[in-house]
Amino acid sequence: MLCHVTRPDSVVMEVEVDTKANGEDCLNKVCRKLGIIEVDYFGLQYTGNKGENLWLNLRNRISQQMDNLTPCRLRLRVKFFVEPHLILQEQTRHLFFMHVKEDLHCGHLHMGSEQAQELSALLAQAEFGDYNQNTAKYWYTELCGKEPSPATVNSIVSKHKALEGLSQASVEYQALQLVSSLEHYGVEWHWVRDAEGQRLAVGVGPEGIAICKEDLTLVNRISYPVIQIATQSGKSVYLTVTKDTSDSVVLLFKLISTRAASGLYRAITETHAFYRCDTVTNAVMMQYSRDFKGHLASLFLNENINLGKKYVFDIRRTSKEVYDHARRALYNAGIVDLVSRAGERTPSRSPLRASEGQPDCGSCQQSRALQEKLQKLREALLCMLCCEEEIDSAFCPCGHMVCCQGCAAQLQSCPVCRSEVEHVQHVYLPTCTSLLNLTVTGSAPVPIRRAMAPNSCTTKDYPTNEKICQT
Repeated sequence: MLCHVTRPDSVVMEVEVDTKANGEDCLNKVCRKLGIIEVDYFGLQYTGNKGENLWLNLRNRISQQMDNLTPCRLRLRVKFFVEPHLILQEQTRHLFFMHVKEDLHCGHLHMGSEQAQELSALLAQAEFGDYNQNTAKYWYTELCGKEPSPATVNSIVSKHKALEGLSQASVEYQALQLVSSLEHYGVEWHWVRDAEGQRLAVGVGPEGIAICKEDLTLVNRISYPVIQIATQSGKSVYLTVTKDTSDSVVLLFKLISTRAASGLYRAITETHAFYRCDTVTNAVMMQYSRDFKGHLASLFLNENINLGKKYVFDIRRTSKEVYDHARRALYNAGIVDLVSRAGERTPSRSPLRASEGQPDCGSCQQSRALQEKLQKLREALLCMLCCEEEIDSAFCPCGHMVCCQGCAAQLQSCPVCRSEVEHVQHVYLPTCTSLLNLTVTGSAPVPIRRAMAPNSCTTKDYPTNEKICQT
């Protein structure tokens, strides 16, 4: 089966998958071609019969969702937006940036004049490079909704000139940082009608649900903690919300089709689980329906049979779990050095790998083996929840030490033995500074005895702060 997948930069990719393939098979092939490991942030969108934007359920067969259309026309889009500093790969960050540019062009993100000036300069630098009066084009009108004055244009030009020499990756990162502070960053919009028939835009985002008019003027904001339950019935979605007076009210949203209503229902549940939960519960992950044939088979053959099973939701990891999974995958691939301090990730090649074309020697093999052991030791001493801070807390009375103080304070039961935590005791592990600082420049080098000729390897394979053998 042939799939045409359009990227956020409008480039179309051809992907061949099996006729019985799930959506995940197609997404994995696309991300593999793009060199992306952080797959969980992305999804595949398609257009329904009534023009609605729908997410392909990655756990179900493509042919069951696309009405056997060939070739399948899909769009690679960011499904879950996160803060730029949580994105580990430059390729992932670039796709985020391209998707944000598309949202800006569609008017889904609003900002003030100062932000629009700064973002206009960043977008111009990313698209055209250093300032040139013959090529520079600014997005101020699209971003702010009004024509710029001469003073505003001069301000944008001066900001653009100040960015001279910055790489595209650096500019994209700064632009994402600015956009991530905007009100509607990461919000997915659904067009609905309320009980009185008024057309509204419902935005499902990390913090909750925003109900707006057609021009995205805010009408009401509903945070996730006050939502008691969300249900779907046909083309309608019902939200039971707790009011300030402890009474509850039911909000009705009518959509253009049953699949559009299912999309809104999925968005609310999946977005809440991704951003607000520590892990995805089985009640969400394993919820499924069956077609008529599968329902009959489950009645007469076996309740656990897979025939006709269709998963309702398409989420298996939360934002914390996605970050941790991607970080470990990149570490295993030798791309990200996990032993560096938190916030100082280096997406360069691993120092454990010998440079291509350079002869290897026993001394460097011994050095790399020791370096790898030190890295594994540092990783073992990282908090098992955030994977950033060192372990410095013990749970009482069980005595397990697996978390940093910040994460331990949020737990009511031990994650190892599940016993109740009465209190958390701060502890000091002497190995943290004595062993792990062996790789820091300025400390005494570790003597490595070698009975061989002077080696021919170079020191450029090792960062200056991680050389442990010297010739």
